[in-house]
Amino acid sequence: MVQVQEPGELNALHCSAFTEPPDTRRPLIDMLPQIASKAWYHGYDAFRKVPADLSEATTIGASMTLLAMITCVVLFCCETSAFLTDAPTSRIVVDSNQDELLTINFDVTMLDVDCSHLTVGVWDAFGTERFNITKNVQKQRVDHKGSRKGQPYKEEELLELEFSDRSFTAEELAELDSDWGSSSDNFKHNDFQAVIDAHDFTMINFYADWCSHCRNFAPTWFDFEKSVNERKITANDADGQAASVHLLRLNCVDFQDTCKEQMIRGFPAVRLYRRGAKKGEFDEYTGERNADGMTRWMQSIVAKRHLHTGATYHSIFAEGCRVAGSVNVARVPGTVHFQVGQSKERDINPAFTNVSHTVHHFSFGEAPRGLKASLPSQYRSHVNPLDGQTFVVDKFHKAPSHFIKVVHTRFEDSDLRSYQQTHQWSVRTLQRGTTPQAKFSFDLSPVEVVIGKADRRWYDYITQIFAITGGAFTVMSLAAGVLKASSVQIKSVCWTRSVDLPLRWRCGEVMGGEKLRIDSHGRK
Repeated sequence: MVQVQEPGELNALHCSAFTEPPDTRRPLIDMLPQIASKAWYHGYDAFRKVPADLSEATTIGASMTLLAMITCVVLFCCETSAFLTDAPTSRIVVDSNQDELLTINFDVTMLDVDCSHLTVGVWDAFGTERFNITKNVQKQRVDHKGSRKGQPYKEEELLELEFSDRSFTAEELAELDSDWGSSSDNFKHNDFQAVIDAHDFTMINFYADWCSHCRNFAPTWFDFEKSVNERKITANDADGQAASVHLLRLNCVDFQDTCKEQMIRGFPAVRLYRRGAKKGEFDEYTGERNADGMTRWMQSIVAKRHLHTGATYHSIFAEGCRVAGSVNVARVPGTVHFQVGQSKERDINPAFTNVSHTVHHFSFGEAPRGLKASLPSQYRSHVNPLDGQTFVVDKFHKAPSHFIKVVHTRFEDSDLRSYQQTHQWSVRTLQRGTTPQAKFSFDLSPVEVVIGKADRRWYDYITQIFAITGGAFTVMSLAAGVLKASSVQIKSVCWTRSVDLPLRWRCGEVMGGEKLRIDSHGRK
């Protein structure tokens, strides 16, 4: 049988179960200050926890939380790696190097200059110039690849190759082919050698206006000049090919300086100049002043020359030369050049030599070559930019020319010094008769680059970690909120079936957690 107790007894029993023993009980009035103090302190809680019964877990929230965790882990690993890695830094200051001399190290192969003719020279902005340097310079003979051997050019080959690819515009040709009759016409008439080199042969009548013999000879010359220039009268070379011959007149009254240079002693003077001939080399006509005599004389001279030999560019020497060494120069702008010099073994025309070359190594200072491998990757390309490059020209009177800007570089951690370089090059066109040079011009920068390592503080690392964690969860919270709001909006849209169907769905009308189906009469 169950015994039923009175309500009063139950309350007394309940209270007695949760009350302190009689000896430890305190009056409630004594506990009020402590309760108030805790309530005041808890008011500063910025991380209040919402009871689980009042929050809702969704698929979107779980997905964004997982994505936030993955993002935090990845960024944490990246930031830790960056913190543990020493990143190089650089700054620019005034050059601290006060050395008087600068060492230039080179290792160059001249592709078509043998060692007996190759010379090394330097020049600086102080005007100091040294030729044929042999101290600390070593030369090594290098064979050409393949069976082709070098051989000197013949004079006819040089002329054919030198002028075969030359072309003129209509204005330039009119300037070169015009008579030098007056200094006040529309032409400049300032380059006599260019007139000679414009054709295979140039026949010139030097005259003076006051000369009676010149006036008597003028009609005959005009007819002969017209016939030759219009190709009615031609002249063939030794190979049976038609030569380019042009005739013109030169007035020694208006162009006295030119006539003095050509040493004209009497009038009229008819001379035949050959393209590419040396200064003062010509043939002068002394026969009767008629067209037949001048025609036979002109044709006989042209027939002695080979103007169409079919020459091609080739190596002059049977071997090349690899030259390596170092030279000390003043710390001012200057040049290092490689060119052909005279040799006791064979005389050659240095103006027609080829200075194509391969640069194996070119550097400044005394830094070890292995330094490049230990440098940060962003600096390696500027240490020795010429190494391993080949520079080739295939025409006469052309030469590769280099310009190097040198910047002193100092490494704080290792106390090493090196030089960074910026390199530009071009092919220079030289005047006829100038000896080609493989020239390396350099200029020193007045500043230096100091390379060190960036030291990061531990609090920078902690700050970045906090920023990554807080930023990731903030962004993901915003994204989750946007997605949830979008989901609610999408669910509130009604998809209605067409009018002829009996039913339609309203997704937003919910009762008791179930979607209601409403027919076309509004009945549920």
